[in-house]
Amino acid sequence: MEVTTRKTEDALVVKVSGAVDTEAAETLRTELGKVLKLHPKKVVMDLSLVPTMGSSGIGKILIFFKGLDSNSASFEIKGIHENLYNIFKAVKLDKLFPISMR
Repeated sequence: MEVTTRKTEDALVVKVSGAVDTEAAETLRTELGKVLKLHPKKVVMDLSLVPTMGSSGIGKILIFFKGLDSNSASFEIKGIHENLYNIFKAVKLDKLFPISMR
């Protein structure tokens, strides 16, 4: 799993590539912690290259979202695969922040 970031005009884009299993979730936590230190106003997480994600990965995203929320930053997920979208929707993450498959 790999995490890259790039700045656009209006957001910081965090692109995650590869499966997010328990081990990769720890790497994800570390990388998202670095993003929080940048104090972005808006973060778009691109999950278009993530085929699977375990509960630990979802947990790390939730912790990241709470950190952003405490800084009054906005967050959304784009490019999520249908199988992950259904999981995120089942645990009602779509009620916390926007999630789109494109």
